[in-house]
Amino acid sequence: MPRIPESELEHLKAEVALERLIEARGIVLKPRGADLVGLCPFHADRESSLVVTPAKNLWHCFGCGLSGGVID
Repeated sequence: MPRIPESELEHLKAEVALERLIEARGIVLKPRGADLVGLCPFHADRESSLVVTPAKNLWHCFGCGLSGGVID
């Protein structure tokens, strides 16, 4: 099975805004300092434990410990 070239993956990581991708999935993000916070879709979340860092295009959930970027 062919793999996606690394250059294409890097292009996607740079071009796709993670916060827009998350909001497109129906998750409401609110600003908190330089980051955005919202409810994590990977577990039953009652408080905003999902943190998105737009400057790095990465996310982390302090509730379940999952994290990643656009591709993840």
